[in-house]
Amino acid sequence: MYAEVAEYTKAGDFGTFILGNITLGQKASLLWAVGAGRFFQTAGLFLLGLYIGRKQLFVSNEKNLRFWVKALIISAILFAPLYRFKELFFEKPGTLLQETAGIIFDMWQKLAFTLVLISSFVLLYQNQRFSHAVSSLRYYGKMSFTNYITQSVIGAFIYFPFGLYLAPHCGYAVSFLIGVVVFSLQVAFCKWWLKRHRQGPLEHIWHKWTWIVTNK
Repeated sequence: MYAEVAEYTKAGDFGTFILGNITLGQKASLLWAVGAGRFFQTAGLFLLGLYIGRKQLFVSNEKNLRFWVKALIISAILFAPLYRFKELFFEKPGTLLQETAGIIFDMWQKLAFTLVLISSFVLLYQNQRFSHAVSSLRYYGKMSFTNYITQSVIGAFIYFPFGLYLAPHCGYAVSFLIGVVVFSLQVAFCKWWLKRHRQGPLEHIWHKWTWIVTNK
């Protein structure tokens, strides 16, 4: 299926690309999510976010700061061995059991690294200069759904054959700079939009669909 998806993507026909993505592309993506364990991973991350919210672990107080220091230390220590175990299982093609174990260790090492990033950010945010420097991120977060979708659309136009087709010409450095520019433009748009509206455009639509029965 991935070969077929790559074929119609490289063809450069926008209509064929859209049709393929809402048919074969959805099936390929769904089966990949099953095989890569993303269903359980996504559910787990939602539950983790719910737990953090209910425990109010982002509230700045001495108890929570001690928690995030511990989280940083433990996750940083666990990351290296979890990553190495993942590499060992994926070094050579093996049995289904070996691949499954590799996927499990891959998800855990990514969770450990995610906790390193989160705890580091929370601790750095206690510094006034740092919190001021990243204050604009709150606008981006309030429109995360809109940004997620528009980022995909912009990226497809920049890199795919039906658009500018810059993929063969952009290495890591150039792609990173493009990402910084797109992100900066999105932040500016979010700040402009939220001064005039309560929610992002797609967040508003999602809210209406969520509460369509109750007319909220």
